[in-house]
Amino acid sequence: MMQNKRLNLFLLKNTVMSLLGSAVIMAVLTGLMVQFHLLGNFTFHTIKQLSDIPGLYNSGISNVEMAFDKLQYMGYDYCMDGKRVGGYYCAWINDKFMIVLIDDTETVIRDYTVQGQLKKDPATCSYILSQCAESAGISKEQLEKITYDYMISEMDYPKTFYGIVKLAFYLALAMMALSLVEIVCCIFCPWYHPRIRHLQGVFDRKLVVRDINRQLHDAVVYESHNCYVTKKYLIISTLFRTDIVLLRNIEVISKHTERKGRTGHNIYKLIISNAAGMIYEHNFKSESIVDDIIPLIQKKNTR
Repeated sequence: MMQNKRLNLFLLKNTVMSLLGSAVIMAVLTGLMVQFHLLGNFTFHTIKQLSDIPGLYNSGISNVEMAFDKLQYMGYDYCMDGKRVGGYYCAWINDKFMIVLIDDTETVIRDYTVQGQLKKDPATCSYILSQCAESAGISKEQLEKITYDYMISEMDYPKTFYGIVKLAFYLALAMMALSLVEIVCCIFCPWYHPRIRHLQGVFDRKLVVRDINRQLHDAVVYESHNCYVTKKYLIISTLFRTDIVLLRNIEVISKHTERKGRTGHNIYKLIISNAAGMIYEHNFKSESIVDDIIPLIQKKNTR
């Protein structure tokens, strides 16, 4: 099926390599999230009744959410580096108070869902209750009897950090999905591939793909490793990229030599620009390949 469609195979190879790159990123991200126990922190366990809280806390489930009909500001703030970052609120549920720490400034909040970490903070609760008891003229012990031992803190859940991790995960997933779509395109409709869509001066990309495949099948005048010169095209295909240059559109051809690496080995650069201003640059380890290519594309270009 693909034996006479070398261009399809080149594009498929590039897309598979990009898919492998996305898969590696996904594997690394997933491994890090498993290693640091981040996967369970993307979601919140919904608390429907307060009797569930001790079981959740004892089982190690810390990220929870709970809906409150009304939250009342208690008059105490949570500060970091001298700056207010949240406030302590309480809700009256089943004849008991529950304390929550949220990022808000309103005195009374209605119909609010708190998403944060379930925790015990005896020192903070003891201080707040002692102050409230003193203001109300009752004993602290009386307040402790009608106050839940647990609190939910929005401040202790790093939303920004988990948001960035989640975004990176979804971006890698989107890259994989895009690569899969491109693989389907390479097999069934390569004219939709980005490399083909970006060809300049092409009106019917479907015909161009057929023409390039035909040229690669029976009109190759030079072939070496990943470089092909046909009667109409120069095609250089590496693992990650395939460049297609229409010979009649070439305007400038140049060759440069650079020394690279500790051993000082030579790299031979072939630089081509076309009438649309596109610049193609490829490195070759062998000077003879560049020397073979240049006369051929110059000859085709002058026709």
